[in-house]
Amino acid sequence: MKRTVLAGVGAGAAAFVISDVVNSEMSPIAEPISRFVNTGAGWLVPLGMLAMALAATALTVTVARIGTSRVGASLLGIWSLGLLLSAVFPADPPGQWDDPSAVDTVHGLSACLGLLAFTAAAVLLTRAWPRDALLTGIAVVLVSGMILFVVTLVDVMAVRSLPPLVGLTERIVVAAGLGWMAVAAVRLTPAD
Repeated sequence: MKRTVLAGVGAGAAAFVISDVVNSEMSPIAEPISRFVNTGAGWLVPLGMLAMALAATALTVTVARIGTSRVGASLLGIWSLGLLLSAVFPADPPGQWDDPSAVDTVHGLSACLGLLAFTAAAVLLTRAWPRDALLTGIAVVLVSGMILFVVTLVDVMAVRSLPPLVGLTERIVVAAGLGWMAVAAVRLTPAD
């Protein structure tokens, strides 16, 4: 399972970084990752989400087998499903925050619910497992990033008083999430 988690984390991270680099027509600071699906190399976004969903599913199975926390495993399962749905239902092009399509609504709700579930799972599982400074540090970054992401997302969708930083804050959350999954997989599973 460890190899699957690490492969999915690596593939997801690579797909998102490459997408940000090759799609210079959009700003990774201002636009969420999923909006990049509407660019020339947009196929990288669902590929990255599917890779993350595979990693999250493998980690969910590992956590369920260990039996540390049923709630933690269930929340990781919600994260896995949220990633899968976000990959299958793409985001609308930029500029359509005010009137999203049904597909974009499914995408957005799945992504937000998944991120919230994952954040809760990371906190719960980090506390349930033996003390690990690296995992704890990543969980703190994840929670802090999630708070900033929610603030910038609400601002973009309703208030529009802050500089457009929703892409940056989302990338902080995703990077911390990928890091947490990788460290958890290494710490939880024996060598494959």
